Amino acid sequence: MEKKNKKTIAKQVAQKPHATQPAMPGKKFPARLKLALALGIISLFVYANTLKNGYAVDDGSVTIENKIVTKGIAAIPEILATPYRRGVNLAENDLYRPLSLVMFAVEYQIFGANPAPGHFFNILVFGCCVVLLFLFLDALFERKKTATAFIAALLFALHPIHTEVVANIKSRDELLCFLFVFSSLYVFLKYIQSGKQAQLLTGCLCFFLAILSKETAYTFIAVFPLIFFFYRNENKKRSISITLCAVLVAILCLIIRFSVLSYYHTDNLSSVPFLDNQLARQGLSSESRIATAILILGYYIKLLFIPYPLMWDYSWNIIPFAHFSDPWVLISLAVYIFLAVFSIKQLVKNKKDPFAFAILFFLITIALFSNIPFLIGSALGERFLFFPSVGFCLAIALAIEKWILKPKEGDTSLLPNKAAWAIIIPVSVIYAFITFNRNSQWADNYTLYISDVAKAPNGSKLNYFAGYELATTIAKEEKDPVKQRQVYEKAISYLKKALAIYPDYDKAEANVGYAYFCMGMYDSSEIHSARAMQQNPGNAFAVSNLAAVYNLRKDYPRAIEMYKKAIIAAPGNAANYAYAGLSFGSIGKYDSAIVYSRKAIIVDPAFSASYEILATTFRITGNTDSSKKYEAIMQKNKTGGK
Repeated sequence: MEKKNKKTIAKQVAQKPHATQPAMPGKKFPARLKLALALGIISLFVYANTLKNGYAVDDGSVTIENKIVTKGIAAIPEILATPYRRGVNLAENDLYRPLSLVMFAVEYQIFGANPAPGHFFNILVFGCCVVLLFLFLDALFERKKTATAFIAALLFALHPIHTEVVANIKSRDELLCFLFVFSSLYVFLKYIQSGKQAQLLTGCLCFFLAILSKETAYTFIAVFPLIFFFYRNENKKRSISITLCAVLVAILCLIIRFSVLSYYHTDNLSSVPFLDNQLARQGLSSESRIATAILILGYYIKLLFIPYPLMWDYSWNIIPFAHFSDPWVLISLAVYIFLAVFSIKQLVKNKKDPFAFAILFFLITIALFSNIPFLIGSALGERFLFFPSVGFCLAIALAIEKWILKPKEGDTSLLPNKAAWAIIIPVSVIYAFITFNRNSQWADNYTLYISDVAKAPNGSKLNYFAGYELATTIAKEEKDPVKQRQVYEKAISYLKKALAIYPDYDKAEANVGYAYFCMGMYDSSEIHSARAMQQNPGNAFAVSNLAAVYNLRKDYPRAIEMYKKAIIAAPGNAANYAYAGLSFGSIGKYDSAIVYSRKAIIVDPAFSASYEILATTFRITGNTDSSKKYEAIMQKNKTGGK
């Protein structure tokens, strides 16, 4: 009997979970770290083709077009003390996200105007995010669901919905936010076990950096108590410490943000443009606004299950206004009510129910982008699913665990069984294929805009940007006059389509005027530019177009009047100062010509036309020394400083 008991005890000891067994002396690289490394490699591989991509969408605004960032490392103090888009023609905005800009400034200092390093660091940070997600989930479930954590992180790494965040350099803010907020969660998990104050402070620092990366981190004020009062509630005192410290960090960040924005008087810019978010339309009923927002929430779930088609913009008229009579609105509402009720019910029933955590994580992080309590900058964006998709991927992984893996009590297998792989591999291959293909569409603005407008021909903004890129970039690169004219005509067709969808689109009108100007059709240019000004008197591009038309007609007084208006509308645009100087010089007002041209140099020292205008003006006025000085600078700029 005694021998039998010893055998039973020995058998039970052998069957204990690996997590409770001491590590073997020679085991330096645990299996979990191998899984983490595999996830990192997969993440790098699936986005490797973005390394050959250029700048797209807003990339330029945070890199080569940002006059603060391009100062390099020396600009870091200025970045920390200015609004997010201050470096783009002094643009007013109510965002404060300095951390990604600091990183871009360092990259510019080292690599210059080169998109490849930007894409490389995006991939690298994303790989770290995936690894950290796996380690966090594994630790959250106390290493009892390692296979599930692996599947969730794998789905997250491959899901095509993340292509906008990873392939778009500008979205480094989202990546850094994710990296630091999950770092804080991981460190807080360690603190809840050890009680070491250094870990609490480290977690707070990570959360502070997450908020400085992007405002999305604020939603974790609700995630922290969810985790540390329900799932890892071993020590209530430590749970309270984590929550209170996180709240204090958030308050500190709000104080810093308010101080910076109020200094530039941008802390109350609450208006959202209709073309960025159609829910901001004046006169839209509350019923229709909320119904459309609910419909969009349903579309987010659709994109998580079926990530196609993917587009960088979903504004008017891709998702039209809806009402509560629309069955899809009711279905979306029913789904979200069910998710909320089910998760709360499960949480009450079992405080550690993983499905409840996955669903509540999704609901908490998607709430910020719902457009229901307040309007945000876009009605719908794939980037807004970067955080909520964690809940989705975890829920799918948990479903695979429950109905396919079916682990027995005490089973600590790190890799799924064959039945699970039969689902995971096909899904992974499909996801990877879609992701890889979508990455190539982010190659540059033209490729992205043309591919996306084909998916949504009724999108006003998509048509506008396709036409804009053709008129301002592709046409300029075309050397054949006949082909160049064809490009301008194609651009005008896209721009007019944008106007047909939204007749008050002043930017589209202004660009039609610009395209006609480049084609030498000055009467048409004047008509469309003037129409754009009627729609929006502050449209600097339209005013500049009109000024250029008047300049060519030698109507210099009207040209000067228009350039002055353009300067007021866009004080950070050097061209308006320089060409105002040219117009002044054309009527013999050389002092004014010199003043405006010098202002152009102050605004943008790289704008070469300013030096040419100054050199010509000084030559006409007999100031040979100054003329030669600016001619020398002009030649130096043309040769790249050689």
